[in-house]
Amino acid sequence: MSCPKCQIKHSQVKDGCTNAGSQRFRCKVCGCRYTPEPIERGYDEEVRLQALGLHQEGVSLREIGRILEVNHQTVANWINGYANHIPEELPPSILDLAVLDGMYVPPYIRKKRKK
Repeated sequence: MSCPKCQIKHSQVKDGCTNAGSQRFRCKVCGCRYTPEPIERGYDEEVRLQALGLHQEGVSLREIGRILEVNHQTVANWINGYANHIPEELPPSILDLAVLDGMYVPPYIRKKRKK
């Protein structure tokens, strides 16, 4: 294993663990701390898409949380995250539906919220 910064293979020592449990290393030459094989944290994309689908079917956030065994606030964060990726150039009928469903916040309201 070599340092990602200076590419030196010797002088690499263990330097604790990340919150996810991955082993961290430190280069004694340049002082760079790195994790060669990080462990992914969080929920699978499949669970997130299931939550989005259940929300679109009208299931409440708390019920989605119970079904998927996830905190309801986490579900709300996922839905808001997907709402930020809805393109603004959608046809008016789809945009109206997204606004009514709470999946889309028009740009003029987004600007007001940031202030």
